Amino acid sequence: MEQNGLYDHPDLYDLIAPPDPALEHFYVEVARERGGRVLDLACGSGRLTIPLARSGLQVTGGDLSAKMLEHARRSAEAQAVQLDLVQLDMRHFDLNGRTFDTIIVAVNSVLHLHSLDDFRGFFQSVVRHLSPKGRLVFDAFFPNVAMLSSDPDRRQLVGSIVHDTQGKIIVEETLRYEPLTQISHVDWYWSTSAKKDFWRTPLQMRNIFPQEMPLLVASGGLHLVERFGDFDRSPLAAGSARQVCVCADQG
Repeated sequence: MEQNGLYDHPDLYDLIAPPDPALEHFYVEVARERGGRVLDLACGSGRLTIPLARSGLQVTGGDLSAKMLEHARRSAEAQAVQLDLVQLDMRHFDLNGRTFDTIIVAVNSVLHLHSLDDFRGFFQSVVRHLSPKGRLVFDAFFPNVAMLSSDPDRRQLVGSIVHDTQGKIIVEETLRYEPLTQISHVDWYWSTSAKKDFWRTPLQMRNIFPQEMPLLVASGGLHLVERFGDFDRSPLAAGSARQVCVCADQG
């Protein structure tokens, strides 16, 4: 069974994580409210970076994966969109004194940070790159206690996709939660009618509980300005699917 990371296969990533109009509208709207320069961290295949640039904003996309960045570059060229793309690790990055009016981390990407040191390094790097009235905006799913306590061997359906060469692919997942670290160890299993489990992609995602979020943000020199329960800017509530956070420099 092949166990390469999902981010090494941008074509499959784009199929299993298609564009989300509500997410795209929210981030474009927030960035346009501030105007100026935008940094899209963990930009991946450019699923949000390209719409941001197409809306008239000056956008830089950063990601750890060279394959994702190359895919984003090709997609932007195909759509005649100008993008500035840079390979970086969002835990510690330095763009030579450049500052941005909006820094975005979308699609739960902030949950790839696991330790307190990871979060401090990330938030401190953001502070160094925010303009005086700049904002950090990110989303993270609202931890589902029932899901975290589910049988770690039980498979749940993620979805199905149709690939150009492999045809229909079914994707299932298992989830094992580690309470001490608050990390969900997720495995995605990819199957076709001809070959079950031809690929396994492991993901480790940190869970951030609502009362913990402001403390993590503050640990890196930021504070929460607003927090929503979804991309429609509805209030955060017990039944919210995600935490959508807008942060500013404490200074």
